[in-house]
Amino acid sequence: LGRAIIDNPKLIILDEPSSYVDKLFETNFYKLLGELNKEIAIILVSHDVGTVLSMVKNIACVNEGLHYHSGADISNEWLLAAYDSCPVEILGHGSLPHRVVLDHTVD
Repeated sequence: LGRAIIDNPKLIILDEPSSYVDKLFETNFYKLLGELNKEIAIILVSHDVGTVLSMVKNIACVNEGLHYHSGADISNEWLLAAYDSCPVEILGHGSLPHRVVLDHTVD
């Protein structure tokens, strides 16, 4: 990340930046990204929708097409439309969001 911001970029693209790190590092990392995002646009790719929902301004899901949502307040209906082949539900537990995969069959 240090190398990425040294030349004051206008945009940072991150692909699964919190993979294989512990929860403390992840928490501090996303706090740092929040501060950086005041000056720099950030595109972040993550499979962990539940974790990033509380930190993003907009969300786009790619699943057999692009599903864009302005804002981070997404509903279960929107998730079902974006992931129609694999139903999911986002649940909040205090400040700790969870992703739940509902019963389904895989073709």
